This record gives sequence, structure tokens and C-alpha cells, in this order.
Amino acid sequence: MIKEIQSKRVLTYHEDSFPTNWDLNPYRGCTIGCKYCFAQYSHKYLGLNDFFKDILVKTNVSERLEIELKRKNWKRETIKIGGTTDLYQHVEKKYELLPKIYDVIKKYKTPIFIQTKSTLILRDFEIIKELSKITTVDVATSISSFDESIRKVIEPGASSGLERIEMLAKFKGIARNTVLGFMPIIPLLSDSDKNLETTFRLTKEYNIDTIVTSFLFLRGDLKPKFLNIIKSNFPEIYTDFSKLYIHSTIDSAYYNYVNLKMRRLREKLNLFGTYAANSPIAHENQLSLF
Repeated sequence: MIKEIQSKRVLTYHEDSFPTNWDLNPYRGCTIGCKYCFAQYSHKYLGLNDFFKDILVKTNVSERLEIELKRKNWKRETIKIGGTTDLYQHVEKKYELLPKIYDVIKKYKTPIFIQTKSTLILRDFEIIKELSKITTVDVATSISSFDESIRKVIEPGASSGLERIEMLAKFKGIARNTVLGFMPIIPLLSDSDKNLETTFRLTKEYNIDTIVTSFLFLRGDLKPKFLNIIKSNFPEIYTDFSKLYIHSTIDSAYYNYVNLKMRRLREKLNLFGTYAANSPIAHENQLSLF
């Protein structure tokens, strides 16, 4: 189900400043379909069942954004576009909300952080290139595995890992930062020596500015759902995987074990670029999602 809605608010403030304190989500729900997505639970508050198929389209997003940015107290803080759902998910092909959003961003010279798992962003390459001349633009993607047999299960609607890193590399010299998120790292599935080596080596070869890493986090209803996906699709690792996630976070000893391997790869390839997050700014009230 795809439903068009009119939003009352489109900017959302949160205390977590990495990579920004402000999010802008043109859509609710996401056709990229990442099985580990933390935002799946939010749909039940809307009376919707399927986060990956029930998509709400904020057709007035650019108009509302302009109203919110022209406020006298707006400080041109960085906005992350697509903080909860992918801004370039499949319905963007039809609705083309992003070019209109970029027009507003350009008008108010507001810095942006763009993160997507889709090469559809290249449709707007020239627009983003022009925008980068008047304000700060950071472009990011995240990759969990370069193994397509794994990717098709856990991220069925995403571009391939290689396509994503090639896309990201095209923004080198245009974006202030190109950021590759090796995330989520899924134990026993995406942390093989081969996948670790491929991820860090390609980051170096494609001259990406920064690689940041984060392990899978399984909170609330997401944990049994994801465990079922592992059991159904990767039964050979299910027992050991379950033992690593007795709690919502990964076993600490295993965390240290994989981190040591990644640190050695950073040293080997001299990958020490960092992304400077904005400092959080106190706000009295958090803006609602609508």
C-alpha cells in the first residue's frame, strides 16, 4: 500500500549528534527492505502492518521544509535526509521529492548529510554537485556484505555492495566527506576474513574519505524477527549466532575479537579518516514526525 499524506512537521530533532541532530524523512516505511532495520516497530503506532510495503509519502515535504527553515531561530544546522528510511527508495522514482527538497536546501544554504543504499541518487548528481558549491554536502552509504547471496536476503531492495561503493566514489571531490558505513556487522555472516578484507580494501581503492563501523543491534521485537531470518536462511550459523545475542548487543569478547581484526586492516591500509559529527544543541521540544 502506498498512501500520500500531508505532514504537519518534517524536521525531527534528536539528542544523538552522529551524524547530525536533525532528520528529514520524505517517506515513512521503506521498500529497501533491510531485515535488521531498527525503525520497523514505528509502523504499529500508525496502525500499519508492513514497514516494507506500507509506504507513506509526504507529498508536501518541500513546502513544509521551507516553512521550518525560514524560521528566525533556524541556525543552518546540518540535516540528515533519510535518517529513518532511505530517501532514494523505489517510490522516489515516481514522486521525485528530492529535487524539490534540494531546491529548498539551496535557498536556505543549509548543510545536509545524505545516506542511501540506492544508486538512484545518481539521477540527481548534477543537482547535488551544484548544491555543494553553496553549502556543505556529505554523502554516505552503508554496506553489510559484498556477498550478493547474503545481500539479497538481508537487503533485498538495495543496490549491490559494489554498486554502492562505486556510486559513493563518484561524489569524491564534490561532497565534503564521502562516508562508508560498514554496518551493521552481522556476526558469522558479514565478518568473515574475506568480507572484512574486501570492505576495507575497496574503501582504500575507491579513495573513500571515512569508514565507520557498527555491529548489529537487536532490540525488542526485532530480535525474534531477525533470529527467524537467520534460522530460515542461514541455519548453519543459527545456534552460534543466538549465543552471541543473549542480550540486544553482541557478546563483548566476540566484539573485541572482530574489532581487533578491523583495527589491523586500518593499520595495514592506513585508513584513519574520521567524520566530525555536529555538537548537539539543546532544544526545548522535539518536533513530531508529522
